[in-house]
Amino acid sequence: MEFILSCSACITKQIAQIAEIKNLEKNKAHEIMRKVLNQLANADYSLSTPQLMGNVWDILEKEFVERDVYKEIKYFYNKALQQQENLICENINSQKDNYERFRQSLIFAICGNLIDLAATDVFDTKAFFDTVIKISTESFAIDETLSLYNSLKSCKTLLYLGDNCGEIVTDKIFIQEIKRQFPQIHCYYAVRGFAILNDVTMFDADMVNMHEAATVVSNESKAAGTVLDDVCDEFKTIFNNADVIISKGQGNFESLHPINKENLFFLLMAKCSVIAKIFNVLPKSIICMKN
Repeated sequence: MEFILSCSACITKQIAQIAEIKNLEKNKAHEIMRKVLNQLANADYSLSTPQLMGNVWDILEKEFVERDVYKEIKYFYNKALQQQENLICENINSQKDNYERFRQSLIFAICGNLIDLAATDVFDTKAFFDTVIKISTESFAIDETLSLYNSLKSCKTLLYLGDNCGEIVTDKIFIQEIKRQFPQIHCYYAVRGFAILNDVTMFDADMVNMHEAATVVSNESKAAGTVLDDVCDEFKTIFNNADVIISKGQGNFESLHPINKENLFFLLMAKCSVIAKIFNVLPKSIICMKN
């Protein structure tokens, strides 16, 4: 999916947020913003937004030495969700049958992506569970959950494309529920090759012990998504041979769409008008869609 000009506003907003988080002096913040704007002005717009974001993060790595500029915040949100694991599992276990357990764990996986990753030291537990209840009682804008569920019945190899920190905890719970119901499945959980935005890396996977639920693999890419021309051979082999692929979040969708692959399911919230328009849904809509 080619870069959309309106996405540049989100990129510059990220830079402004990082400048605030890092408490940069005004002149330094302006210098970094100029470099980013110059990068965007001379970019190849045939690339996807996740690819261009990777190029922007190269600039930040040079400025801050460390590429993972959100590391402390990622640590906080991973911990915050880990502290809710028991409550989440209790909620899932209270469902009346296996399909409802599956659907509820899927909803938690989506809601993990809804957490606002602003620089805050407070995790609003009530708001998180209120969101889950709201989604549980409403219809998805696009809901092919049953199709995903049925596809897993004959699945032997599942590739799960991770998205953000925090939600990786709910991803793990979802995968554990999948494997409880479908023990024949071997699951691979894919993370980014390098730190970018608040996306999951090996750092997050190790922190939440994702290896207890899945084989963790890196795509070895700098992009904020899954760019098949930029991933390592190991990941590409797993991608090509997986029976079912679950793609979480907008970044993975933007970098994979359009793709001719029938066993691919997109699971996300349409957080902006650009993505909402592609799906022909309202912004903030919940989507579980077969490709």
